[in-house]
Amino acid sequence: MLRGVRGLDQRFGLALPGRNPVNPRGCAGSTFLEFVLLALPMKLGSCAGMFAPSLLAALPAIAEPAAEVIVKGEAPPRSASETQRERRVIEAAPHRTASDVLLTVPGVYVSQHSGEGKAHQIFYRGFDAVHGQDLEITVAGAPVNEVSNVHGQGYADLHFVMPEVIERVVARPGSYDPRQGDFAVAGSVELELGYAEPGITARTGIGSFGARRTFLAYHPAGAPEATFAAAELQSTDGYGQGRAANRGSGIGQIELQLGAGYRARLMASSYAARFGSAGVLRLEDIESGKIGRFDSYDTDQGGRSQRTQLVATLARVADGFEFGVAPYFVRRSLMLRSNYTGYLEDAVLGDSTQQLNEASTLGARAWYKRRLGWFSESDSVEVGASMRSDFIEQSQRRLSSVDERVTRTELDAGVRASDIGAYLDFELHPMRRVRLRGGVRADELSFSALDRGENAGAVRTSQGLHLGKKGTLEVGVVQGVSAVASYGEGFRSPQARSLGDGERTPFTEVTSMEVGLRMNDGESVRFATSVYRTALEQDLVFDEATSRNLPAPGSVRLGCVADFVAEPTDWFTSALGFTYTRAAFSESGGRYEKGELVPFVPQVVVRTDLSVKRALRRLGTRELIGRAGVATTFVYRRPLPYAEFGSDVMVVDAQAGVRFGEFELVGESFNLFDRDYYDGEFVYASTFDRGAVASQIPMRHVTAGAPRSFFLSLAVYL
Repeated sequence: MLRGVRGLDQRFGLALPGRNPVNPRGCAGSTFLEFVLLALPMKLGSCAGMFAPSLLAALPAIAEPAAEVIVKGEAPPRSASETQRERRVIEAAPHRTASDVLLTVPGVYVSQHSGEGKAHQIFYRGFDAVHGQDLEITVAGAPVNEVSNVHGQGYADLHFVMPEVIERVVARPGSYDPRQGDFAVAGSVELELGYAEPGITARTGIGSFGARRTFLAYHPAGAPEATFAAAELQSTDGYGQGRAANRGSGIGQIELQLGAGYRARLMASSYAARFGSAGVLRLEDIESGKIGRFDSYDTDQGGRSQRTQLVATLARVADGFEFGVAPYFVRRSLMLRSNYTGYLEDAVLGDSTQQLNEASTLGARAWYKRRLGWFSESDSVEVGASMRSDFIEQSQRRLSSVDERVTRTELDAGVRASDIGAYLDFELHPMRRVRLRGGVRADELSFSALDRGENAGAVRTSQGLHLGKKGTLEVGVVQGVSAVASYGEGFRSPQARSLGDGERTPFTEVTSMEVGLRMNDGESVRFATSVYRTALEQDLVFDEATSRNLPAPGSVRLGCVADFVAEPTDWFTSALGFTYTRAAFSESGGRYEKGELVPFVPQVVVRTDLSVKRALRRLGTRELIGRAGVATTFVYRRPLPYAEFGSDVMVVDAQAGVRFGEFELVGESFNLFDRDYYDGEFVYASTFDRGAVASQIPMRHVTAGAPRSFFLSLAVYL
């Protein structure tokens, strides 16, 4: 249950003793632990607070290692639209990757237009986060976003995580939490890992287009779900030219209770992938029949990706306080080869680009939280610090399409980056049904870049400080319903190669506000709705000619969101997320004008997940269990450059399976109705005919979405 630097109940299932005035059940003893201890009397029809003292007095005995009880709870929200997706919703529909799991979060849409090993392009609440520049992502407490990656700032590749080991997805929109740091512009997402099936799991399957996958896992019976080991081997021939891919991944995690309130967790993982990419196609060539929608101009595109990491957490929860530390180490390697423009710049040798990024990251988070007791026993204060150092080697070169030789070195540099952050966070209950949360966060960022290119030997350094204020007011309206208003200031760090020597680091600052309602009946239904406004000081928009994200004017997002989850029985689960956002530039600059819509950002994103799982009949000593699920993703109105709009997307994924004792057979279908759609759409000039006279007229380019595919797997549980 250790989860980085989150609240007590979220990390261990425990909370500081005291009253919680914003209690959906309206009971007096209402920290999460008290709530659990009072659950049985409440089921009998009363809050029965008189039993709490004797039960709480037994806590020292309960906390002994021999009688460990782990309870999972939710920390109070930082905004009305804060979302948690538990395992039941995650397992409702099939998922091929961890990035696919993000689709269950309201407002998220992901696409993979450059091969099955490259980080997905992520859209979230009116932001084109590209590969992670506007979305802070952590897994098991360690950051996934990469600083100053040559392909894009904040590059976040989630392929190393198997969908089966994701216990929970926690999405915190906006920048309202002092724990949120770099890249928390649209918000942050945390993947918490765990595996529930006891014993050994062995699953293997085959599918369309030569897809093959083997998954192995082990979870000791009686151990916390956070203790497990898992491995995945996956390969595919691809659904068209240049799309073959294979990957392997392994994750091991152990969680221990050490006594005296101490708990420890250690996670290690390793991942490697090799993948092809079909690149882009001109839409007019597809519509004229000159080329098929699943073909490629250049099959020598794609790359390789590797990640190895080690994450440790040690924390202690005692009477009235908690402290902990979570160090981590990450080693990343990425090589990408792409050609978005064909022969636009070089009519003979072509515009093929090779990018290489090697990075090592050392870091840690530490926190201390204690009870204050100013207005109530639940008042608390938390101080924390984060430290991160990145050592990066990167290059970008032009390659000849004739003989693979390097024709031009555009970038060759060594980058050193550090981020030292500190925060102060209060939780106060000045009156019944009122909760105040918030504080400040400060980050000092430092960069140095050693040029090995045309200006070989030159070193540029930059440093700067960002201070952000955060605050959340939650008021209980009626039993189970609360109103939440939030304000936050966040930032995104710049690419190190864009900085001048001695320059004060220019942060991209974001200011976000939100107000809404949350409803929870305490049993089976959760609902939230809100409206929000997010202002970004400077945007970044992907430029195909340079294969990089380039600066764009400031922008403003106005939107609304609705989130609904219903689990009325133990066999039926449903979830719905709806988001509308209008993202427009707030000033003019470059090729963009004030009031113009920010390109590539979908205005409407809708996601539904439905599933049923029931025992069908008993045969001897074993039950025959059936399950089925379906998910629908709908994306509407995607603005493109030059006042154009892209095509809409509506994809349905489904699964059905039966389990009898130790054996389970599951069939999955992606894009069940075989809808033709474009995963990515861009507008720019290109020519893919070697030696032809290049035209500078912008044309629409597309990458085809995956057609219908099936996958059949057999699992054995031992």
